[in-house]
Amino acid sequence: MKKRLCHIVATICIIAFAGLTGFTGAVCAEELPEVNIKVSQAMMPKTSLTHKLIEEFAENVTKRTEGKITFKIFGPEIGDWTELERMTKRGAVDMQFNAFDTGLDARWNFFTLPFMVSNWDQVRKVFSKGGIVTELGEKWAQEKGLHYLGPWLNNLASLGMQEKVVTNAEEAKGLKIRVPPIDTYKCFVEKMGFSPVTIPWAEAPTAVATGLVDGWVGSGAVYMYDLFRDVAKVMIVTYDSPETWHVTYNLKKWEKLPEAYQAIITEEVDKVIAKHLELVEKEEMDNQAKLIEAGWTVKVPAPEDLEAWKSSCLECWKKYESVVGKDNLEKLRQEAQN
Repeated sequence: MKKRLCHIVATICIIAFAGLTGFTGAVCAEELPEVNIKVSQAMMPKTSLTHKLIEEFAENVTKRTEGKITFKIFGPEIGDWTELERMTKRGAVDMQFNAFDTGLDARWNFFTLPFMVSNWDQVRKVFSKGGIVTELGEKWAQEKGLHYLGPWLNNLASLGMQEKVVTNAEEAKGLKIRVPPIDTYKCFVEKMGFSPVTIPWAEAPTAVATGLVDGWVGSGAVYMYDLFRDVAKVMIVTYDSPETWHVTYNLKKWEKLPEAYQAIITEEVDKVIAKHLELVEKEEMDNQAKLIEAGWTVKVPAPEDLEAWKSSCLECWKKYESVVGKDNLEKLRQEAQN
C-alpha cells in the first residue's frame, strides 16, 4: 500500500512539474540536476538588444526549470570573439552567441559573403530559423564539436569613415579601411576601391582615432555609436555585409544535458531569435538617429552608386563556389529573393 501511495505521489509530482515548467519527459523536479551554464557574447555592449535578449533567454529558462538551471552571463569583458569560439569548443564556456571564425573552417566564409542580404526584408527571410543558414550551420558546427541552436543576425554592417564622405570606387582610391581577419571582407573592400588593412576588433577604434586607417567595415550603427562616436564622424549606409552570428553549445556538454533541459533551452532560443529579428531593424535605426544627434553625417549613397558597389562586391562570391558549394550559393540567392 505504501509503495502504491508513493507511486501516486510521484505521478502527481511529474504532472504538476511538467505543467508548470514545460518539461516533456516524465521527470520530477527533484530528480533533475542543478546546472550552471556559462553563456557569452564577446562584442555587443550590455545595453544592446542582443545582450538584453540573452538575459531574457536565461531568465526564462531558469524560471521554467524552477531554478534548476542558472546562468553566468558574460559580455565584451570575456575577450576577443575568436577566442570565445575556441573557449566554447573547449568547454570553458558552455554556450555562445557569436560569429564563426573562418580561420577554423574556410566553409564558414559562406556566412560572411558581401551583400548576402541587402535589406531588412531579406534579413527576416534568410535568418529565420530553418533556412539555408540553419541547414549549413547545423551540419558544419557539429563537425567542429558544437551543437547548433540557430542563426543570429546581429546587425547589418555599413561603412564607417573617420571624416570623409565616400560613395563610389573613384572616391575610395587610396583610402585604408580596417577589415576583420576574414577573407571575404578583404575581397569586397578591395572591390569597393579601398585598401584593406587587417586589424583586430579591439584595436579598431584606436586605429581610426590615430589615422592608421581612414575607416572600417563590419559594424552597424550600434557599434558605431558605442565605440566610434568620439573618433569618427561619418556613416555610409551600405548594408554591405551581415554580421552573422550563431547560437551554439559545446556538443559534449549538450549531450550530457537531460532531454527535458535540451527541449526548454531550444524552445527559449527559438523565441529570442524570432524576437531579435522583429526588433533588430528598429535598433539599427534608433542608433543611426543617435549618431546624427551626436553630430555625425549618416549618408545613404545614390542608388546607382550603391548598385555599382554591390555589383563589384558580388564578384567575390565566385571565389568561394568551390569552398562553400555552388548549390548552397544558389539556395541563398533564391531564399533572399523569394
